[in-house]
Amino acid sequence: MPGFVEKTPLSIQAPASPKDAPTLRSGNPDFFSSTLRYKPTFRPDTARDNLYKLLTPGVIRDRFLDRRIEQLHHRFRSYSAYYPYGQWAPGLEVTDEMRSVTETFLPAPEIHSAFRRLFSLARRHRPLPPASGAGTEMNWLDFLLRHRSIRTGANPALLLESLCDDEAFRIRFLFEHFLPRRHGGGFNRYPRQMRFLQRHLERRTNSFGEGIRCLDAACGTGEGTYDLAGLLRHCGLPVAGRGIRGSTIEPLELFAAAHGFFPHDPARESGFKGVMQSLMDDKALDEVEFLLEDVSIPRHNDETAYDVILCNGLLGGPALHREEDLAQAVASLAGRLRPGGILLAADRFHGGWKKLMPDLRQMEIMSRCGLEVIFTGEGIAATKGRG
Repeated sequence: MPGFVEKTPLSIQAPASPKDAPTLRSGNPDFFSSTLRYKPTFRPDTARDNLYKLLTPGVIRDRFLDRRIEQLHHRFRSYSAYYPYGQWAPGLEVTDEMRSVTETFLPAPEIHSAFRRLFSLARRHRPLPPASGAGTEMNWLDFLLRHRSIRTGANPALLLESLCDDEAFRIRFLFEHFLPRRHGGGFNRYPRQMRFLQRHLERRTNSFGEGIRCLDAACGTGEGTYDLAGLLRHCGLPVAGRGIRGSTIEPLELFAAAHGFFPHDPARESGFKGVMQSLMDDKALDEVEFLLEDVSIPRHNDETAYDVILCNGLLGGPALHREEDLAQAVASLAGRLRPGGILLAADRFHGGWKKLMPDLRQMEIMSRCGLEVIFTGEGIAATKGRG
């Protein structure tokens, strides 16, 4: 673990019970009004304090979870006695027959219930419902295949006990689960989009005399936000105070973005921090900020509007593919644009979902929200009229 993760609990007090933690829900403006905000930094003391505002330090246990663990121990003894295949180990080729027998003896709903309790104890902010299941709606063997940090064998009870007792292991596991590789982390994911934006900005250089303001909506772990900061540095554009913002509704993503913290993936962390350091050396991150925000909630009247909004990997994907939800999000994003501002949206990860909400329908929704759609060569772009 990086040096700032200590075994000794800090003075931050854990909630008396999981219900005392604020509930993270899309469409809950009261939660987001007391939002988390981070500036990019490598300071170990700041990172440590911010981490323990999100996660409960030390040993975490309660009677409910202990009962679930004991039940799973009993289930696993039966599973071991009757399972006709070799038990799971890293690299095992899992078959449908293995999945079927495993589900009989280790039912996913029981594992799901135990992990939900673990997360409610470990996290000070409750995860969104799709994430709170720990992926345990899937078969237990598939869950093991997905989590490379697991070294406790095939017994879910032993894994839960290790997560309760070992804070460093629990932190790695939580970040691995809530920041999975399949979420598409990486820099320069949309190079043609960036080239289009660069040409757009260069044509309008004289429009940003007071400084440009940009938002990376649904920024995930922040790679796109840093790409944007690098582009503005390259273009030599003045940036308004806190003029580059990355926003997400997952607090652990927010923390990882601001601190370059990926305890489950050292290679990714090293490369990420290298990009951050390069931008810091050039003062390109002085006006960058990460904040907790639901982009589908309309902006407050006193919120400063943006010249550029990126919203990659969200619109038309698994989180926003119903037309009414997408229309609400696009209207909210359009309301955050200044007259003459531009919204860019691309997604190379959710091709299946795009069959339900293809780009053409998204473009129609943007037009209904008063935006003028233009071709970028990668994804969609739409500008807001000057009225």
